[in-house]
Amino acid sequence: MLRLAWLGALLAAALGLGVFGDARRAAAQEESEVEIVTEPPSELPSPSTLPPPPEPASQPAEPEKPPAPKEKPGRLRVGGGIGFGVATGFISVGVSPQVSYIFKRIVEPGLALRYEYAKDSVPVPDVSWHTYGGSIFVRLFPIEMLFFLVEGELINTGFKQGDFRSDRTNYGNLLLGGGFMLGVGRGAFVATSIKFAVLRNPFYPDAFPIIAVGAGYSF
Repeated sequence: MLRLAWLGALLAAALGLGVFGDARRAAAQEESEVEIVTEPPSELPSPSTLPPPPEPASQPAEPEKPPAPKEKPGRLRVGGGIGFGVATGFISVGVSPQVSYIFKRIVEPGLALRYEYAKDSVPVPDVSWHTYGGSIFVRLFPIEMLFFLVEGELINTGFKQGDFRSDRTNYGNLLLGGGFMLGVGRGAFVATSIKFAVLRNPFYPDAFPIIAVGAGYSF
């Protein structure tokens, strides 16, 4: 009976160990079979749903440059001259205000008025004239300071010889010559010229030179 009880106790202990071993293996298997589930990442927004990037700060607009001033086609000139002429026994002195317009520093048409006093000492008694007139002229500048001159004039004159006074008469003539012009300041200039009468008439009996010195201002 004691042996049987001892054997029963051993059997019960063995069975108990088997049961606990199976339970431990089952628990370990359950632990190893636990599935680790992670939460999927949230869905990324599509590019179309993204807010637009902020616009860069606008740069201040550069002020527009004013247009370059147009170059004038020419310049207005206002001036005048003092003229004198000499020949054998003859002298003349005159003044001549002028206005002209020079284009491209090459061609300068203009208008002039004239008053002249002349005296011829060859005849006896001597002869004197008081002359008024006007002219149209053109100066041509082949270089900056040098010019050629073409001038057409119409004058009204009358002479006195002794106690005799003539009727006043009109004469036309063509004058050719040249000269030079020199700037002396902002717009100011001086000029000198020499010219000769082409046509012969009682007022221009000889081809004596007419020398003029003048000054003026360019606007």
